[in-house]
Amino acid sequence: MDSAWEIKKQCREIIQQITAQRSEFFGDEKWLLCIREVSTRLQGKFPRCGLSALSMANDLLFQDRITLTQHDTKQQEEELESLLELAQLRGFSEQGEMYSAENLAKLAKEFYGLECLVTNDGLKDGNFIASEVIVKGSAVLVPYDADKNHEPCLQNGHRAHWALVTGVLVELPANSCDLTVCQQDTVLPTLFHTRPSPIFFMPENWKAQHIYLCAKHGKSRHTAVWTLASVEKSNANLFELDPIKKQNGNFVVPEEGIGVGLRGKIVITNQSVKSILT
Repeated sequence: MDSAWEIKKQCREIIQQITAQRSEFFGDEKWLLCIREVSTRLQGKFPRCGLSALSMANDLLFQDRITLTQHDTKQQEEELESLLELAQLRGFSEQGEMYSAENLAKLAKEFYGLECLVTNDGLKDGNFIASEVIVKGSAVLVPYDADKNHEPCLQNGHRAHWALVTGVLVELPANSCDLTVCQQDTVLPTLFHTRPSPIFFMPENWKAQHIYLCAKHGKSRHTAVWTLASVEKSNANLFELDPIKKQNGNFVVPEEGIGVGLRGKIVITNQSVKSILT
């Protein structure tokens, strides 16, 4: 599992950089880091990024019930294989690729018993995504174009990839939120930490100047911290399958193309009483 210290370090550097660039001193602004860590589920050499992200999402939602043995590499691989078998059986995938957000949501429902909502507005409303989705405890699966370093880029969908949002870093307006329930950072006094919770409330009608998403995916053990804007633009840029992949690969793609299946869509997952883990 990633070190919480490393994630906090990234966030401190972001805050310090923004603060240093400001032309005047803002003494009352506070930052909130709301995150849960989750064990990395590497996708291996196969295009199983969506399955990997979904598996981590389930662990994220039910991490209090996950035992150490469930983090065993062999069990992780068996779980991904079982996910792939179901995806193939349902006609959603051939090699592990998931070019439809709707199909990934159906897989989450059938395999894990998760309640899912697929939105067509992507990440346009950052305040809603931060305060009503991530902070409240939902897991968010996001398709985006991944650069060579796995950061969001704009490649027209040719490098489509799935990531799991594990947390959010936001700047809060002065005196807008009760942070006494949070833990103050030991290094940066303006930064506060908490875990997602359905009883944690963000200020009403708040408008954050800066929103960052903490994300994990199947090609790295590292938890990345990306601007919401960069992820939103990348998510809205998924128009077509890479022509080379289309020519050489055997993939299940929506008849209208991956733009219909992925562009502007995210999958919001929640716990369900029907979960197989209950």
